Amino acid sequence: MKKWLDKTWAKITAFCLMIVFTVLAMAGGAGIFYLMENHVYLDGGQQLYSEMYDGLCRSEMDIAYVYLQNARPAFTVPPTEEFAAMFAGDFQSSPCALEVRSGDTVLLSNYPLSATALWEVSHSYGYGGQRITITSALDPERVNLGYEQLLLTHLIRARHALIVLEVLLVAAWLFCLCFTLASAGHWRGHEGIHLTWFDRIPADLWVAGFALFLVALGEPIFYTFFYNVAAAAVLVLLFYLFLPAFAAQCKAGTVLKGTVIAWALRLLRRALGWLVYVLRRVPLVWKTALAVAALLLFDLFCVANHWDEEFLVVMLLVNLLAGLFLLYLAIGLRKLQKGGQALADGSYESVVDTKYLFGDFRRHGENLNAIQQGVQKAVEQQMRSERMKTELITNVSHDIKTPLTSIVNYVDLLKKEDIDNPTAREYIDVLERQSGRLRKLTEDLVEASKAATGSIPVTLTDTDVNVFLSQAAGEYGQRLAENHIEPVLTLDESQPHILADGKLLWRVLDNLLGNVCKYAMPGTRVYLSSEVVDGRVSITAKNISRYPLNVSADELTERFVRGDASRSTEGSGLGLSIAMGLTRLQKGQFRLSVDGDLFKAQITFDRL
Repeated sequence: MKKWLDKTWAKITAFCLMIVFTVLAMAGGAGIFYLMENHVYLDGGQQLYSEMYDGLCRSEMDIAYVYLQNARPAFTVPPTEEFAAMFAGDFQSSPCALEVRSGDTVLLSNYPLSATALWEVSHSYGYGGQRITITSALDPERVNLGYEQLLLTHLIRARHALIVLEVLLVAAWLFCLCFTLASAGHWRGHEGIHLTWFDRIPADLWVAGFALFLVALGEPIFYTFFYNVAAAAVLVLLFYLFLPAFAAQCKAGTVLKGTVIAWALRLLRRALGWLVYVLRRVPLVWKTALAVAALLLFDLFCVANHWDEEFLVVMLLVNLLAGLFLLYLAIGLRKLQKGGQALADGSYESVVDTKYLFGDFRRHGENLNAIQQGVQKAVEQQMRSERMKTELITNVSHDIKTPLTSIVNYVDLLKKEDIDNPTAREYIDVLERQSGRLRKLTEDLVEASKAATGSIPVTLTDTDVNVFLSQAAGEYGQRLAENHIEPVLTLDESQPHILADGKLLWRVLDNLLGNVCKYAMPGTRVYLSSEVVDGRVSITAKNISRYPLNVSADELTERFVRGDASRSTEGSGLGLSIAMGLTRLQKGQFRLSVDGDLFKAQITFDRL
């Protein structure tokens, strides 16, 4: 049967046969229902026969009795042959076979009773002191029955065959219906399911059409038999046209999305999406202004046109809701304000709760959370990077120490040997100088890593700043003189004291003064001073740089950055980084500033 699904002639044939079988099955079903209502399957049709033929038989019987009454004294028992012939002739055209009996003796008869009589009635009458019985039997060959009587007679006689025929008609109808539904959407020349223009008619339009048709049937002007039959036929035809179209839509999966309602909802969704798109791009100030303007216009309309209590109550409710909404917005703004303040304060753990926010407020809160997460992630990555660099420096420094110690020891042993070659002696001096430089670099690396990680033990004690600064200047007096640099010492008269670790503070000043000896311009001065400002003690060192300072103050505190861009002088570029780390370990502040060739370093501690 699959090869016939896309045949047009097969579809038309099945559709037409389905309509024919529907009409026949409905007619047969109506006939069976009528027969069941009149108990034909229980009494064999006696009730219907009685309703149709009993009156006719009794009428003919009464006519025969009146005839006998009027024929007195000609009618005798037994009757004469002449009277019997006259009786037969007068009732020859009667549709009923009439017999007049006295007991079991037939006295008169118009014609013999038929074995296929439709209905038979007998009645006893008194006649001349005797009892006679008149029998009236309806002869089907003589009676002129109407269409309804003939139809009912045939239905009663074929009542059992009608059930079998009804079953066959319903089976044939179901076969045609299944074929029609199975072939829906299949057309020659198209793979899979193909919807024609008729199949694309939305299902809700069909339903609306059926509803309107049924409403039209309820009009009183149409309460006629023929109209109802015609309307029912049209309704069945439309329903059978709808079934294959609906089946094709089900196969194609377009039943819901192909309806007018779905199309209207999609259009409404697009319109709402466009409206939301426009509103999202309207600034918040304009949104607020439009909302306030709409509320004011509503209040003006209510006051100007409706003074009754109902509209005033509505106006008050609308204003109350608007006030609650504004309060809700104020709470949302307060949340955003707290989130922004937390970010400004450097608190990256607090998150803006956007659960009850909407629109621009929700998006702004999500942006703040994204910033917080981004900054926190960047800080974590920076800390991880710094930790990895520190660990790398520490590990490499420790790995370098062992071979470096061997090199220094063997260079020392070579110097003690009696070597007459002056060139070899120069090579040994170079090795000694460079190995010492490398050892200093390794120590600086270890110290820088310790200062950065805070693994250096710190013992804070009372320290006299003026005394400490004077000792540092005296310690470096000779080296400064060798480099033609004049120290200028300016001490605060209040003799300030701070909490500091003497060893670590000396390491800081040692790095600063060491840089002065390396990078300060000969023939200039270095200014060392102590000063108390707002309860804090500052130690300052200022000098003129020998080389152009092409880097910023922040870059100078980075590791391996040197003021000598050509890197022609000795130094690791770790001194200032170590000085900053050691100062922070002592809870102080280390700041650098560069102004042209003027280099300024300032160390600040809280005064005791």
